[in-house]
Amino acid sequence: MQDATGRRKIGEHLVDARTLRREQVGMLLDEQRQNGAIAVQSKLGEIAVRRGWADADQVAGALRSQAQWVIDNTDAGEVLLALDWIAPAQLEEARRRCARSAETLEEAIADLGFCAADRLRIASVAASVRTAGAVRQVTSSSFSPYNIMELIVGEEAGAAVRADGMCACSQCWSNVYALALNELPSRYVSENSRVLESWARFRADYGSLVRERVAAALARVRSNPKASCWSRFSDKILAGREADDRVEEVRIRVSHRHVHLGASDLEALFGRGHALVMLKDTDQPGQFAAQETVSLIGQKGTIERVRVIGPVRERTQVEISGTDQFALGIQAPVRGSGDLEGTPGISIRGARGEIALRNGVIRALRHIHMTPAEADRIGVRDAARVSVRLVGDRTTICEGVRIRVSPSAALEMHIDTDEANAAGVPANSVGQILIPQMAV
Repeated sequence: MQDATGRRKIGEHLVDARTLRREQVGMLLDEQRQNGAIAVQSKLGEIAVRRGWADADQVAGALRSQAQWVIDNTDAGEVLLALDWIAPAQLEEARRRCARSAETLEEAIADLGFCAADRLRIASVAASVRTAGAVRQVTSSSFSPYNIMELIVGEEAGAAVRADGMCACSQCWSNVYALALNELPSRYVSENSRVLESWARFRADYGSLVRERVAAALARVRSNPKASCWSRFSDKILAGREADDRVEEVRIRVSHRHVHLGASDLEALFGRGHALVMLKDTDQPGQFAAQETVSLIGQKGTIERVRVIGPVRERTQVEISGTDQFALGIQAPVRGSGDLEGTPGISIRGARGEIALRNGVIRALRHIHMTPAEADRIGVRDAARVSVRLVGDRTTICEGVRIRVSPSAALEMHIDTDEANAAGVPANSVGQILIPQMAV
């Protein structure tokens, strides 16, 4: 029982765990297809819980088993290796480079010249589709550390939701789970063989605290469920009534730290008359990732090999994540692109020189690019704010997402790496714009 990419489906894991029989899985798939026919997205595990065939923690266990299978079997490098587009020794060299820097595996392979850009894009998309939100993308090492608190919170959340009798849809479950985790310390294990041993130890140490945090999270979700709650959002469609909101799908792009350079700063960093050399196109027309990289030098530390994005702009702008600002020792505000007044500065080192910016460092405000025609179809206008559901292993609603309308735009939403990691979405995924009937 596998999907088109070869990944084992959750039904197979539930059967392996003897939670469900194969004939029950077939019935759940039939209901899932019927829901899909009327544009209601539903998950097999969620349907099983509603029918009383499985407990929420049994489904969560199957999801963890599925995620572990994906960890063991998928990344862009493995896809390239399977297609004979890269040699094993080259993949190992790229992984070693990632372990020493903040580059993604794809960036390391491209910079080392081991694979053509078009083939790398194919492998990256294939890997993202295959993972399908099951695991967070690992960008700085070749192993995936596991937060033991996720196992403990998952257990306690399942028991608490069942005992409370509140909505047990995947959205409410995820919100309880995420809120509780946010109030607890992380306890990571880097070796899979130590997971069970560490689980038993940390469960004894933190069990009562976890139950306290889960109870508080459950109370918050019960009193104020999100718009993504299955019982609030989809029941209107199942009942044949028009919903207060409608959904528009949007492609999600995870934006890593990068720099846009002004003309004078480009020459100061790379030499007089230097022109950016394209490494690969981005999905936004007219923009590209350049071969050039720079170092960002803050008060506390330095981040090497930060990609320059072309073409040249009127002003230099540095976009980092919240995690990056702590590494650099900079307090960067959340701003829209080009809104640089009152932002902090930073030193930038290039191949031929170094500059000291007086301002220009931001954490990019989450936003959606679209054309005027797409804005008219969806029913929004430039600078409007909407909410977007990020579909990942920790489904999250992003509020206050700004609409950016441009004749040359490609329809996609940009979030930074911290937001992607928080929601558990892969580098390439699909989100859902929640459009109120009176959106402006």
